[in-house]
Amino acid sequence: MTHDVVIIGAGHNGLTCAAYLARAGRRVLVLEEREVVGGFCTTEETIKALPGFRFCPTSMDVSTGNIPPSPFDDLGLEKHGLQWVWPDPFYSYISPDGRSLAFWRDYKKTCGEIARFSTKDAEKYATLTEIFMDVWSVSSPYLMDHPKRPALSTIWKTLARAATRTRNLSRATRLLISAPGPVLDEWFESPILKAAIACYAAGGVVPIDEPLSGLIMSILALHHRWGARRPIGGVGQLTQALAAEVRTHGGEIRAGSRVVELTEKDGRVSGVVTNKGDIFPAQQVIGAIDPFTLFQKLMPARLLPRQVDDELRGVGVYRNNFSSFRADVAIDRPLDLIVGRERTREIEASCMLFAPDVAMVRRASTRVFGGEISAETPYWIAAPSALDRSLVPAGSQGEALYVFLPVVPARLGEGKPWSAIQDRVLDDVLDDFGHYAHGFSESVIGKIARSPEDFWQYSNVHRGHLFHVDMSAAQMGPWRPTPSLAGYRSPIPGLWHTGAGAHPFGTLCGWPGRAAAKALLRAA
Repeated sequence: MTHDVVIIGAGHNGLTCAAYLARAGRRVLVLEEREVVGGFCTTEETIKALPGFRFCPTSMDVSTGNIPPSPFDDLGLEKHGLQWVWPDPFYSYISPDGRSLAFWRDYKKTCGEIARFSTKDAEKYATLTEIFMDVWSVSSPYLMDHPKRPALSTIWKTLARAATRTRNLSRATRLLISAPGPVLDEWFESPILKAAIACYAAGGVVPIDEPLSGLIMSILALHHRWGARRPIGGVGQLTQALAAEVRTHGGEIRAGSRVVELTEKDGRVSGVVTNKGDIFPAQQVIGAIDPFTLFQKLMPARLLPRQVDDELRGVGVYRNNFSSFRADVAIDRPLDLIVGRERTREIEASCMLFAPDVAMVRRASTRVFGGEISAETPYWIAAPSALDRSLVPAGSQGEALYVFLPVVPARLGEGKPWSAIQDRVLDDVLDDFGHYAHGFSESVIGKIARSPEDFWQYSNVHRGHLFHVDMSAAQMGPWRPTPSLAGYRSPIPGLWHTGAGAHPFGTLCGWPGRAAAKALLRAA
């Protein structure tokens, strides 16, 4: 049988794309290399000696995907059992001396916390939040549409929203082309607030003083406006619900089926071949995978246009050598933070940020360029199980901790392998966290580190990049991932591209998958 569409990759964008196409009556087949669907969005028992402790190996929260119309809400995934929790506060910061700052969904409540350190900063934070809220309100219609050919309704909606927010948008332009570091220096005076936002901004996978990286700071405003949410049972429940939606409308999903080659007929892509030798003809093939794997590994060389090959050679993938590090840690008792038990209960499920000051974040960034890492590094820790007890064994008093280091080198200096140091790196972080949590060292019953090299092996994504390609200014909008590949439909007849490396960006939102499906349906 010839399918209407074969989709390579059952990550959340591939499944979102498949769901929209199946709902439109297309015969869809999704092929996934791993035995479990979800890509970077799974829930797994990663510490094999501790069954019942369940972790999200990469993603944890949905934020951009909450801006309406959200694909996850639009698809009605609750009918497949999907339920959510909303951590509030969504971020928090603890200083070495035990003071803390919570970022609540209500930004005015957050400003009340900031006022304890600086009334001036509280006022400025409110202003900055309102500016960035307007940025997201104005830009979101375009971000959900085709990057090169947005619909007329999108253009009018964008212009109408912009017309009522001209003052804030004018101020936003300078902020967006700047960088978090200089913005913090200019806008705020409180070391606590500056350290908190610097630690958060380090998650942008670029130095906090990198020009044109100001967008990362706007995510805080997005959280204030639309909140952050987590699927009960971890993000794997989201992708399981998406898979159920695909099957409900007649779509087929095959796990453990790695695509090894694209077939071609008369100069167009005509199907795929799997590692099992299965051949699946298709009217259209969509690669919901990174562009390097799709176009340089699976594509017959004779079909690859010279322009695409040239552009891919120039695409940045960890161009600054900035990557991230993840770890899963199981403890046998509740956290007992130095902020006190009541405050601990308030903030433990949030992403807790740890960096003593902005200077430390800058030093960590400088070391990354040279492929170095030391015990002095910013990190985030959350206890999602504090809100979702399905992540720990029944009757357990412990927690399943999410540990994230936003500033580590993708490649270590002198060609050293990450496997030689990753356990020590994790131990250094946990030792430091022990200064913030009473009795923490004695509570750890299991842990596993996941380095940038592990992400590559785990996912088979090119160089393990969580966003497939860097989210630099030259690789966004009508240039994501490259000018000739932007817009989902590739220059090769019969072949499409979506995923984290497609417009608009790589976060847990489903927008690239939905937009690719709509583009294909319009072209049919």
